[in-house]
Amino acid sequence: MTAAATGTIVVLSAGAATAAPSTAVSRAAGDDPIVTVSPVDLGALPSFTYVSATSINDRGDIVGSGYSAPYDTHGFRWSRGALTALPDTARGPLRINNAGQIAGSIPGRFYSPGFVLRPDGSVVHLDFSVSDQNERGQVVGTGPLTGGTHAMLWRDGHTVDLGAPAGQSSGARAISGNGWILGDVQTNDHAHDHSARWIRGRWVPLPTATGYGSDINNRGDVVGWAATPTGDTHAMLWQGDRATDLDPHDPLSTAVAINDAGQILGSTYDPATNVGHILLWDHGRRTQLGDFGGLFARPVALNERGDIVVATSTAAFRRSHGRTERLGGSAQPIAINNRGQVVGSTSLPDGTSHAARWDWPERHP
Repeated sequence: MTAAATGTIVVLSAGAATAAPSTAVSRAAGDDPIVTVSPVDLGALPSFTYVSATSINDRGDIVGSGYSAPYDTHGFRWSRGALTALPDTARGPLRINNAGQIAGSIPGRFYSPGFVLRPDGSVVHLDFSVSDQNERGQVVGTGPLTGGTHAMLWRDGHTVDLGAPAGQSSGARAISGNGWILGDVQTNDHAHDHSARWIRGRWVPLPTATGYGSDINNRGDVVGWAATPTGDTHAMLWQGDRATDLDPHDPLSTAVAINDAGQILGSTYDPATNVGHILLWDHGRRTQLGDFGGLFARPVALNERGDIVVATSTAAFRRSHGRTERLGGSAQPIAINNRGQVVGSTSLPDGTSHAARWDWPERHP
């Protein structure tokens, strides 16, 4: 049902001014310097120790939340230089689309019910936990049922139960811009759990029994990974009924994101050196981007322009068209928009954190 937002949204603080993002921090032999991009401090909610942004749309509007204790979360929106509190009925924002619609969940100990905060300020209460939202305003997630769960879709003001095969449970993980849905189907003993796409009113398993889908694009292409009989994991691409092993010679590779151009972001891990490496597939060509100077390099995000965000054990980076910038301020990035702006949080010396945004350095087009 739809209810008016409780309380009045008030301005809590304004973001700090942007520092000049132009300091070169390292130079490898024969390489260009890596430039550090200073964060825009988006401020903090009063009385909360940890504040982080979770999503940014292409207009630059940002949502996130702050907390000091588990389940005591409060949401915010940052727009046009001002940080404003969200209603208590919209405390855990996860996504904001270009129309300004916000979707998320209210954190709970055993169950986190979802919500949609419409651009007009009204709040729709959802009977499922939210996992994703698209530009059409469609929202997906997973809701509890007696003895299991079902994937759920909210669209046009109505919730649709996506069901599950008899005696099984389902959950939705992602929805593409044009409505393709990626999820999972689970059996009671979990012996035959599998990822699946929602197609014409039913769940269609990925054409690899051990496949795990992590992302889906507007063509319905899915990326993820699959386990081999020997226990290896290979990055995979599924297009319709066709399965492509993206990394047949790498025993520990995964793919985590795909855009509409077909670019795929993933990673691999070398157990001998205990180092993770970032991978990028572009029109079928695999490129190893390295470890970015730290252990446990992991892919964070990929946008429609092919910009990527990477986090390591020591720093975080944005890479665009072969150029790399370090995200300054003890960066903990979470998301990137299609303009290349990155949001997340930055740790402060006193142990707290503030929501932050990283723009392009002045030399970048």
